[in-house]
Amino acid sequence: MSDPRNAPDATLYRLSLYHCYLGELLRVGAPDRITSRQLAEELSIKEETVRRDVSFVGDIGRPGAGYDPTVLFSELTTFLGLSDEYPIVMVGTARMLEALRVVFPSERYGVKPVALFSELPEDAGQVVGGLEVRHLTELARLDSELGVTVGLIACSPGWIQISLDLLSAAGITGALLLTPIIRINKPEGMTINQVRMPCDIKSLACKCQAAVGGVGGR
Repeated sequence: MSDPRNAPDATLYRLSLYHCYLGELLRVGAPDRITSRQLAEELSIKEETVRRDVSFVGDIGRPGAGYDPTVLFSELTTFLGLSDEYPIVMVGTARMLEALRVVFPSERYGVKPVALFSELPEDAGQVVGGLEVRHLTELARLDSELGVTVGLIACSPGWIQISLDLLSAAGITGALLLTPIIRINKPEGMTINQVRMPCDIKSLACKCQAAVGGVGGR
């Protein structure tokens, strides 16, 4: 069986991108076959990159005939260690957790929140998406039988480090950090992916200004 540890981080990210795209495709009615060229065009990736990425998963598809979308989705699911409902824990205020359900309807992407925590004491006891929100300090008592390894953090900046430390103490080894914060002390053994929105906006602004300057002959 192929080992994801042999794949570069950039490849793992793109494989997850293919997985999400195929999941969407299967929900609306996928064609019988899909080629690496079609995947490349849809996701703005080079065709040879798609083929190289998929080769890490295994010998899937036939040259010139493409892939069976259902088979490729299933193989990607296994390779990435996912399931139909991959369990995650979410940290943020009840209001933020409600907002995330709108922009990130997790059930559409094979992700299932199984525990919710807020830094606000007054949020404890509220129900969001059928789950009762608990105070962040209760993270230490997270049920290990839930099988959670990843947490999504969208709390206020002042609670980021505490959240990471509590998640680590609860056995969580991966965190997706949505709160814009630059400096953190990463708990030992934890992998953290960050969405740095202010930095992304600044770099985008720079690219746009450069593009305008090029057109105007600055």
